[in-house]
Amino acid sequence: MILRSVTRHVREQNWFAVAIDFFIVIVGVFIGIQVANWNEARVQQERERVLLGELRDEALRNAEAARSVGEGLRVGAAAARRLLSGLEGSGLICPEDCWPVIADLMHASQWQQISNRWTTYEELRRAGLPSDRRIIEAVEALLQTNHRAAQALETPPEYRARIRGRIPIELQDAYWVHCFREDDRFEYYVDPCPRPPELVAVPQSVIDTILHDPEWIPMLHTWTSLARVTGNGLVRIQPEQAIRIAEAIDESIDQSAPRR
Repeated sequence: MILRSVTRHVREQNWFAVAIDFFIVIVGVFIGIQVANWNEARVQQERERVLLGELRDEALRNAEAARSVGEGLRVGAAAARRLLSGLEGSGLICPEDCWPVIADLMHASQWQQISNRWTTYEELRRAGLPSDRRIIEAVEALLQTNHRAAQALETPPEYRARIRGRIPIELQDAYWVHCFREDDRFEYYVDPCPRPPELVAVPQSVIDTILHDPEWIPMLHTWTSLARVTGNGLVRIQPEQAIRIAEAIDESIDQSAPRR
């Protein structure tokens, strides 16, 4: 329709009308581009809002996984301190039943790696998002803390293989049945762990044989210190950082929400 109008005005040499026609075309194209840009911006904003909601869940979920690992480390550190205290004091004398010592020896050998997934955050960064810098800074702070903990837990402690190689297999089997739990996400350690009913009392002689090698003691000193510090950080610091991420996301979404 505009083309026919322009053609007619050119034949009539009505240049003023031709100019008006061109002006209408230019304005129409400009408005069309602006509407497309507005629609694209709205779609992008909505996509970011959805991904930020997923990032919020991702941060809290990863912090929960870190807390679970930290709780396990703290159980192991406490067990190790009981062992060391017994050695330095009574020499782990347990004339009636030494099962609690077996449980502590196994608890103290527990080790887990940290393996969090940040797929939503990586997707956001590839898209040049989040647009709110506070969210990026909060996530990067948690990632840095998580990286330090992961480095500390990169390899199993020497104590782990050293002492497990000395514990009779039937006692290890009883430990895994009665003192250890796991689901599709986390591991749990029962502490204190009661003596399994199917076992007879564990005598002191078994403990003496296990602890005949004195080299495991300095290994345990090294591991329990690291486990305690790392465990406390995973239980306390990372969940706090995840909450700060969630708060930053909530505030950002609230500020970007359309006002009525």
